[in-house]
Amino acid sequence: MRRMRYLVLESLYEAETSAHAAEAVLARRLSEVREEDPELATAGLAGFGRGVLRGVLQRREELDGHIRQAAVKYPVESLAVVDRNILRLAIWELLADTSAPVAAVVNEAVELAHRYGGESSPGFVNGVLRTVSTRIQAARAAAGDAEEAPPSAHPQQES
Repeated sequence: MRRMRYLVLESLYEAETSAHAAEAVLARRLSEVREEDPELATAGLAGFGRGVLRGVLQRREELDGHIRQAAVKYPVESLAVVDRNILRLAIWELLADTSAPVAAVVNEAVELAHRYGGESSPGFVNGVLRTVSTRIQAARAAAGDAEEAPPSAHPQQES
């Protein structure tokens, strides 16, 4: 999974810094690494990667909104391309995969930042994701509370 996240991030980065389509980049990268790591090219893992990539691309505006709310001093457009895409990838995972522990998603993103980002990237990514994950968890808890609320104590009387 970690290696597939690398490939997805690389695809997002290349797509944003060139005229290449992200899905085409991922397909190319998968074929390039097939010999060194055949497992990545299996239907399951490749499908996972394509699903994550599509999810990030489809929800990009929503993901950027979460970044804007958590990093108000740093406009999304001014963030380093790699940091922006690490955040998008991780926030998508926080929103779309509720089975993944929040700490695991954050740790994976920080590892990506160590590998691909600048010196301050890991701390920045960690801070933004901690804020975003707290907000997502609070929103889920509030939604759960609303669904579990008891019926009104004063039901409407029939006329």
